[in-house]
Amino acid sequence: MAVVFEKPSLWQRVSPMLRGFDGPLAFAVFMLAGAGLLAMYSSGYDHGTRFVDHGRNMLIAGFIMFVVAQVPPHRLMELAVPLYTLGVALLIAVLIFGITKK
Repeated sequence: MAVVFEKPSLWQRVSPMLRGFDGPLAFAVFMLAGAGLLAMYSSGYDHGTRFVDHGRNMLIAGFIMFVVAQVPPHRLMELAVPLYTLGVALLIAVLIFGITKK
């Protein structure tokens, strides 16, 4: 007797990640990002790849924001102090070992 396992659809796999999704907040974030891209386009389109680089950085930031949003809040609270300490240590390292140019 053969057993057939059905692969869940894409929607069944993605829907748990979208549970609790705040549509108006996402719309506001996308509008602000669009305004930033528009300002970057109008002020720096003639300067090579600056606009494309800015758009790429915004996509990367959006992906990181989505990944961090999947972490449960209690886990973020556990990591808050170590991450803050690491950030301060990195800032002090830049202050001490950083390169200064004028």
